[in-house]
Amino acid sequence: MPDVSVDLPIGFEVPTAFTDIDFKKTAKENTDELIERLGMVDPRPSDVQMGHAILAQQTMYELLSAAGAVYAGTLLYGPTKDKPDEKLSSAILTVTARPSELSNERTVHRLARTMGAIYPDAEVGVVRLKTGPAVLLTEERKVEKPVNLLTDGGGPTVVRQLHTFVPIPGRLAMADFAIATENLEHWQSCVEILAEVCRTITFADSEAA
Repeated sequence: MPDVSVDLPIGFEVPTAFTDIDFKKTAKENTDELIERLGMVDPRPSDVQMGHAILAQQTMYELLSAAGAVYAGTLLYGPTKDKPDEKLSSAILTVTARPSELSNERTVHRLARTMGAIYPDAEVGVVRLKTGPAVLLTEERKVEKPVNLLTDGGGPTVVRQLHTFVPIPGRLAMADFAIATENLEHWQSCVEILAEVCRTITFADSEAA
């Protein structure tokens, strides 16, 4: 399980391709690690792309810290030998602790109804993981400025995100596992990544799980 900054009785595994944002480190330390990693990308990102990546990660660090995130990581897509013209892009995986009215599975169905009413354009449903029922929410948002770590800028763009809300036994809280990307061509891969992460979820109290 990745290191987390909030003490929750939950464990999960993240694919090794993700680069963790360590909330125990400063924004500068995480940024330095990002710059080092981007410097190894071939072809190397432009100075404009590097600058955007730095700003985007620092902003994300501050927002996620304030939102109670326990994990955040980025996955970079880029050129390969088979696809040398592939555009550089990224996906963001987050796990956030959120309050819940109830501590049992009844809160899942209540949350699904609430989410469906609040986000009428989103796809909302209930699925059963090995840990129990969870709420799925898929939505798209139009943002005025691209949030992709390696975007040079430009006009509005669409960000698609998938959330899986998992109740934490014995706590009035839920874990929000989410993945988001602007690169819709890789969306199915993002869905599979989040499903893989959710299959690894465990709780400290195995009897409660």
